[in-house]
Amino acid sequence: MSSVSGIAATPELVSAFADAIRNDDVRVFKISIVNETLVNDQTWPKSGDLMSDFERIQTYVEDNVPAYLLVRLDTTPTSEWLAISYVPDTAKVRDKMLYASTQSALKKALGDSRFKDSIFATSKDDLTPDSYAAHLQHMAAPKPRSAREAEMENIRMAEREAGTNTYEGMRVKRSHVAGAMGLKWAQDAEDAVKSLKDADSSESSFVLLSVDPEVEELILAKTSKGVTPKEVASSIFTDAPSFTLYSWPHLNNGEETTSVVLIYTCPPTSLIKQKMVYSAQVNMLVHTAKGWGVPIARRTEISDPQEINDEFLMQELGHSPEASSTSASAGRTAFAKPRGPPRRK
Repeated sequence: MSSVSGIAATPELVSAFADAIRNDDVRVFKISIVNETLVNDQTWPKSGDLMSDFERIQTYVEDNVPAYLLVRLDTTPTSEWLAISYVPDTAKVRDKMLYASTQSALKKALGDSRFKDSIFATSKDDLTPDSYAAHLQHMAAPKPRSAREAEMENIRMAEREAGTNTYEGMRVKRSHVAGAMGLKWAQDAEDAVKSLKDADSSESSFVLLSVDPEVEELILAKTSKGVTPKEVASSIFTDAPSFTLYSWPHLNNGEETTSVVLIYTCPPTSLIKQKMVYSAQVNMLVHTAKGWGVPIARRTEISDPQEINDEFLMQELGHSPEASSTSASAGRTAFAKPRGPPRRK
């Protein structure tokens, strides 16, 4: 198989590597580029465990001459290998380029799946047991995360601790009473949510809930009737998270319908602890409200309440964008598109 550099592995190399896989007695292959081909330069047998054999690896290479070293790992299956590209800084520029452009072709010729790990070494100091142990430690360390990734991980941990890491798409039928959220419900908050079950289909209803962290309780922040989506937007907190349940009568494809939407609002300026607490309660709030008979059609999350308007709700509900989105409770007539000029005969 040829590489980007046009250099291919010899059949003898491929055969020798296949034999080593079957016989399990070779620890190290040294492969060099000779006369524009990849050849098996030399092999060394296993004499102990990997780390003890690793102590001699730096003696297998020269200070200024690149080479590939294939090292058998002490793993199960025993056909897993470590690929080392040894390209010293003092090597000739042409040799550096050849070895860099041929490495992937070498692995493909011998079987990519055989190589569990790879190392790029620029000096003999990189070929010691301590250097390899440091490499393994680095690979096992947690990957660097952005502030947003760390924040999301904290939120997921909080959800797992609260036992709320559920997926609604599974359509699992579960029965939840109010206390199942891990938070108590203020009586007026519970009554306000339950009232949406029998809400007037001709009048909108708006319920805003927040969490009292001192007593770990869901409390009623605001409630109102006959409000439009824009009025809902102006009623939601902009400096702290909240839950909004909005029973919205509207027209969809010319037919009157009423949909209850749960909107979780979490402004970017919210404290991390607030985000964790509120995020951990969303699923249970949905299940609890449904257990009370409140037909929540859609839940959504936003960061800015000003996103809420007729068009936003229609899109979230999956209703036809061409349908009239004027709230029925507002008593307005849907805008009629003016007729165009008559066609010329």
